[in-house]
Amino acid sequence: MAKIVKQNKLVAGIPTASMSDISFLLLLFFMVSTVFVKEQGLDVTMPKAEAIEKIQRKHSATIYVDRNGTVSIDDYKCSIPDVMVKMYQKKAADFNLISCFRTDEKTNYGVMADVMNQLREADALRVSFEAKLKR
Repeated sequence: MAKIVKQNKLVAGIPTASMSDISFLLLLFFMVSTVFVKEQGLDVTMPKAEAIEKIQRKHSATIYVDRNGTVSIDDYKCSIPDVMVKMYQKKAADFNLISCFRTDEKTNYGVMADVMNQLREADALRVSFEAKLKR
């Protein structure tokens, strides 16, 4: 009877000795090349308040109004009639949207009333006025 010799199969493998080096190089590359955008907004001097309550930023849209009546929503300048359209789109994307006002302490109340009327038409009725804590 003939003997059958079993042949050893070659096992193909991926060398993982330098995987950690490659992963740290990629991590370092992305950390160096990533740009973090700081919220620009408008230059406003916020009014002072006696007590402050923090709200969650993930459900908020920040509306800046400076003393000249310039309106900016989340770093995008817009006119007062465009406030309704922008806020309606944001309200459609997030039902729990809170409109946060960051206004200059010397802003004309007429501009604020116009912006608030646009918010009412957009059905963005949850409004927060931001202020700095008195010290």
